Amino acid sequence: MNAIIDKPRAKAKPKAAKNVIVQQPKVSIADIRSWIRAADEKLEAVYDAAERGEPLDVLLDHLNHSVLCTPIAIIHREDLTQADIKRLYAALFPVLACLQGAIKLAEGTVLQHSLGDAFALLDAAQTALDPVTEAVRALPKGGEAHDFERGRDLAIEMLTNCYELACDAECYRKNRETGTRQKNIISDYMTKVECSPELFDGFTAVLSGAIGPQITDANWFTALTLADTQAGQPGEDGTQSLDGDAVVATAGAPKSDAFDHATFDDIYCAISEVIAIIQARAHDVDSSDLVFGALYTTERAYDILAEGIRARDVPACEDASAPLAVALAVLNAGLEKADDVALFGAERLLNLAKDRLDDACSPSGKGQQ
Repeated sequence: MNAIIDKPRAKAKPKAAKNVIVQQPKVSIADIRSWIRAADEKLEAVYDAAERGEPLDVLLDHLNHSVLCTPIAIIHREDLTQADIKRLYAALFPVLACLQGAIKLAEGTVLQHSLGDAFALLDAAQTALDPVTEAVRALPKGGEAHDFERGRDLAIEMLTNCYELACDAECYRKNRETGTRQKNIISDYMTKVECSPELFDGFTAVLSGAIGPQITDANWFTALTLADTQAGQPGEDGTQSLDGDAVVATAGAPKSDAFDHATFDDIYCAISEVIAIIQARAHDVDSSDLVFGALYTTERAYDILAEGIRARDVPACEDASAPLAVALAVLNAGLEKADDVALFGAERLLNLAKDRLDDACSPSGKGQQ
């Protein structure tokens, strides 16, 4: 036998294993958002397909329309912060727990697979929300002050819409366009705050400031019924008619159904602006005593007008005209010594407000429709 062939061969040394670094794809906030959105769509589809009244239907209703609301509200914010991510991470735990229960209830049915897909998407989203991930660290920190400003801005948006759509939001049917139901502007905003409790302080701070000094008398709403907020004809269903005969007047109810609230509100706001201007300038002019006198008299007229608007009583509103005339006279005397552009503007605005008030209170004026 050939010696070369018979010679045992040395075993080859195994090659050293190379450290191969697998580059994991980076997860973005957009990815997380898309996963949560896809899971939400799947869960809604399963809820629609579930048999009504069964345990799975009840659980999915709670999951879709209660537990999942907070995560959905947070992830769709354009100004996400690290504080939001912490809230979102925690809010997904009850979602996943409910979803595990739903999967168990759907076991053996065609719905189980879709529920499993939704769970996988939400579980992946929560994992990617870990505070150490690059996408999360890139977000601003956020916090209490930022949440307050968010709530503040939401309330400002709500009030702006209320002012612009005042006629649509009017609760008494007789004051809206015939055949239309009340547009409840507040409802959607309250739902947003309910889903994001961290907005509550800023939201309510604005409302407290906006409602506090206003002229609305709560007793004005004592005659309000559900029917009044729905579409229909004034006077039907026990609602107030245009002539006020359908509902017996109660304490605090309007004295005149023809009262033009918008006109007197405009006058009231104009006088409010005058007061603000005078308050800002009274300490800085030479004739401050006269200017302060004009301020006190204007405030008196302001209070009288507020009472008249609360009572929806045109003659009561007209009582504010006399103190306005005195305020104008005193302010003009002060302006002879004080050359102040802002106060001259206040004087013109006050003069205009008085003219509008006198016109609105005249028998043929706009104060009575």
